[in-house]
Amino acid sequence: MNVLLAPSVFTGSQDYRMAEPARAVQEADPGIAVTVTHGLVTRMIQRPGDTELSVASVDGRGADVVVLQLPKTEAMLQCLRLLQAQGIAVVVEVDDLLSAVPYGHSGHDALVRGGVHRYAVACAREADLVTVSTPALLKKYAPHGRGAVVPNAVPRRIAELPPAYERDSETVTIGWTGSVATHPYDLQVMESGLQQALDRSRGQSRFMILGEECDARDRLRLSEDPVVVPWVRDVDEYVTTLGELFDIGLAPLREDRFNTCKSWLKVLEYAARGVYAVRSPTVEYERLALGRSARRPRDWAALIAAGVQKADQRREIAAADRERVLAGHLVEQRWADAWRLARENRSRTQRIVA
Repeated sequence: MNVLLAPSVFTGSQDYRMAEPARAVQEADPGIAVTVTHGLVTRMIQRPGDTELSVASVDGRGADVVVLQLPKTEAMLQCLRLLQAQGIAVVVEVDDLLSAVPYGHSGHDALVRGGVHRYAVACAREADLVTVSTPALLKKYAPHGRGAVVPNAVPRRIAELPPAYERDSETVTIGWTGSVATHPYDLQVMESGLQQALDRSRGQSRFMILGEECDARDRLRLSEDPVVVPWVRDVDEYVTTLGELFDIGLAPLREDRFNTCKSWLKVLEYAARGVYAVRSPTVEYERLALGRSARRPRDWAALIAAGVQKADQRREIAAADRERVLAGHLVEQRWADAWRLARENRSRTQRIVA
């Protein structure tokens, strides 16, 4: 079976949901040939009366299955239909609830107010299979029943890097990865909890942001500026750096529709690198059951401070979480099963039509 993957432009989604599955399936299943392409080759025409160009043809490159990641244009919907007309199964891969991107997020205007999210829904409605990262997304994008949850996982090479808990840190680094531009409300769920923890462990700890600070100090009510390390775009380098810098990782998420559907990836990355995690009690984080769950500011304060002051306990928890990642959260074969199911669905549809 030949599978052609057409990833989105978002680095993290590309890596975890396209590049890594391609690598894992190629290594494990010689019966599947996987190709990653950046953009499909199309021929465009302008039909009489139309102001916009339309897709006249698309090159499926001999694939049995084509995977479209986060399709968000009319042209991608046209490509999907043309591929299916050639007998090619089309999978739509989605890992965020695009209609619920919060106001203040850098993508809100285009995705929500501009209505771009509707194209993802339309493509998912017509796809032979929809793959998603969480059960909540499955309900949103595959109510027709042609869907599969393939949870986010990490490659073994990342989980087997020297873990953070083996490091003896004089100053314990409490870290958060991200940018306020894409997490406009998440940091605030800790309220004064982080500052309380820093006060309790003054001289023993520091707070660091791996990404973009923006106005994080004000949102977190911090008495001092955080240490800021610029965003690392390469995913392998990013996760490696995270484990080299952080002793404690924070994963606060506001309770809203977007975050309820969001995957457990940030906490999974922390755990894979041996970083002690303190996180919000979202549905997916609770389902993953790694890290320590904090609901109120005093919970954040107590759990972060304990991570600083009780080094042996911090290391034990982090080591146990990393072992659970190695035992059950590595990239594996569920992707191949999903792609085969898509091929079966397309064949079944063709038989019914015939």
